[in-house]
Amino acid sequence: MQPIAVIGMSCLFPDAKNTKDFWENLLRGKNSCSTATISNLEVELTNYLTEKKGVSDKFYCARGGYIREFILDSSGFLLPQEVIDKLGETFQWSLHVAREALREGGYFEKKECLKNCGVILGNLSFPTKASNHLILPFYQNVLEPLLQKALNRPEFNLSSFASKKDFVDENLGISGLPASFISKGLGLSGHSFALDAACASSLYAVALACHYLQNKKTDLMLAGAVSAADPFFVNMGFSIFHAYPEKFQKSNPLDKKSGGLYASQGAGMFLLKRLCEAERDGDSIHAIISGIGLSNDGRGQFVLSPNSKGQVTAYKRAYQSSLIASNEVDYIECHATGTPLGDKVELDSMGMFFSSPENSSKKINKPLIGSVKSNLGHMLTTAGMGGMIKVILSMQNGVIPATIGVENLLKSKNNGVSEDQIVRKNLKWPHKKLKRITAVSAFGFGGTNAHVIFESSSRKNVSNFSKEKQFSKKREFPIAIVGMDAIFGGCNGLNEFYQTIYDNKQHFRKLPLERWKGMERHPELTKVSNGAWLESFDMDFMRFKLQPELKERLIPQQLLTLEVTDRALKETKIKEGQNVAVIVAMETELEIHRFRGRVNLVTQIEESLEKSEIFLNEYEREQIISIAKNAIHDEVTINRFTSFIGNILATRISALWDFSGPALTISSEENSVYRSLEIAQMLLIDDNIDAVVISAVDLAGSPERILMRQRKIPINYSKSSLTFDKDVNGWMIGEGAGTVVLKRVQNARKDDEQIFAILDAVEFS
Repeated sequence: MQPIAVIGMSCLFPDAKNTKDFWENLLRGKNSCSTATISNLEVELTNYLTEKKGVSDKFYCARGGYIREFILDSSGFLLPQEVIDKLGETFQWSLHVAREALREGGYFEKKECLKNCGVILGNLSFPTKASNHLILPFYQNVLEPLLQKALNRPEFNLSSFASKKDFVDENLGISGLPASFISKGLGLSGHSFALDAACASSLYAVALACHYLQNKKTDLMLAGAVSAADPFFVNMGFSIFHAYPEKFQKSNPLDKKSGGLYASQGAGMFLLKRLCEAERDGDSIHAIISGIGLSNDGRGQFVLSPNSKGQVTAYKRAYQSSLIASNEVDYIECHATGTPLGDKVELDSMGMFFSSPENSSKKINKPLIGSVKSNLGHMLTTAGMGGMIKVILSMQNGVIPATIGVENLLKSKNNGVSEDQIVRKNLKWPHKKLKRITAVSAFGFGGTNAHVIFESSSRKNVSNFSKEKQFSKKREFPIAIVGMDAIFGGCNGLNEFYQTIYDNKQHFRKLPLERWKGMERHPELTKVSNGAWLESFDMDFMRFKLQPELKERLIPQQLLTLEVTDRALKETKIKEGQNVAVIVAMETELEIHRFRGRVNLVTQIEESLEKSEIFLNEYEREQIISIAKNAIHDEVTINRFTSFIGNILATRISALWDFSGPALTISSEENSVYRSLEIAQMLLIDDNIDAVVISAVDLAGSPERILMRQRKIPINYSKSSLTFDKDVNGWMIGEGAGTVVLKRVQNARKDDEQIFAILDAVEFS
């Protein structure tokens, strides 16, 4: 790959508002994890904390890394002050680290340069504290009259889940909108979007940013991540997964007795530029990105279980893309979260690859290893930013900080990675050569893997200019659409979709019975009726290896995506096991707020009964709480919670077809599909990728989505609205999913594929 320079970096981590604080904390061996407070969870901890695993609607660990006492300095942003003040943490933290990376790189004041700067933000698709404040009152309003009737007390008022706060509706653009706000707030180019590759999101953001630079689509790129999901939601989820340490256990990455991980918050950002141009312009260069490898585990045991096959593939691809050999690496920052299975599989993978003469130019090298999660906990989407900033600061300062808390050292099978490779105390760099080389690994849910190689900035680059010249022009080529399928409203499949267009047919119908579980009684939704509702579709649960039981089922968004994508792939010549990338264009499904809406009802109802002086016996109290909770959402199982994770949409497809290419979701609001096409085109430039699958899904007819949208844009309550009609009187509800499968044109022809169309170019402004 063409070398890319890191010319600016910033962070907002637990106990660290900048990289200077972060480095000092590392040298001190500081553990920045602490117990959550009311301000973190917006509930009394004692109401939901239990001492053992497996208790319904409770979490058994509240320790993690939390951002506290941060106030955004809103100067310099091209956004109204009143909007900035009412943005939640996801937006504010992202804006802060983006601005500080530009400032640290010397480009914040260079407004003309920023017009050709893009931004890629790793971001979870989970609810946030701000989105809770906008959505959860909806459930309160629906339930209150029902509880009044059940209790025969018309004066009964259901209390709020938390003290009310004033947030703008933009906070409901959970997935993609924070990246757009960075672009608008700093005057950047149209190349902005968010991605979800789970815990590998930071490295995926950097990887795709490098693609944009290598393909001359931009001259500068901001690449980073934010982890600001609602901590209550996160703690509940990881408790369902049994991923936390229990009461008398600790989280110590790379330690045999570690009981699990601590989930943390954070944000971080890089400013990237092509190395040759950074040197030409006299930019301060922190480090050089020399190689990147992305992969997916393909068909594994379970979406939450790591797999050495996929991890080793990421290693191989990274060093194949680089002029660096694997035996030249001095230090590797491991993903190592502290979960016993995850850490062991990772060390086994490293032992298989780095101790193999075949992969080390016949000279075996045993790099030093460590994990910053011993200091910060697991920052989820931002975890990789902690690791990457750590190794860059380590190379600059010539010191490798200790991995703290390790006593019972892990090692790999056959001692491929031994105990003495773990850095347990601050260590001076192991050699005095000018060039220092490090690597960072990240492995996310669903088998999403990444490995990035960094060099110190002292490298002499004369020999690489000839290699870089081949990228002097913007590279584009046509790609072929070789597979398609769709389920849109009442159209199930391409034939029905074509017939709909041919016959000028509309698919608007009445709200299906039971679709909204009684939420249609909300005063603002009583008039909603007609829409292109997706009422039902058939699923072969054996084919998709899914539990058929209702309580174990995935959310409809994931089921629909799997069905449509599988059908599209079956019409192509693509085989299982190929190097195929999967991209799903999506936004957060607002219905997942029902999970917290359900759980919170315990304290809401109990407090309300007490305030209203209504005294029930224990059986009556439990009954009314149970009925109310189940009216909002069923109890959430492991399978159901995994389907709340955005990138699992993509990785389930990879697992079904045993694909080894990168798998991720893209969120760019209405531009998500077109952004995915642009990324696919860049990925296909690398001839190692056999094909790219792009799927898009939106079940836009949830009551939460409609309620929030129609408060700003009127919905059509009467006859079906017609696009471009001068009498158009509001938007109509539409739902569905579609898939296209892409190959390079020459490969499609060689494989004798049916070619539906050829895509020549994609541009944004």
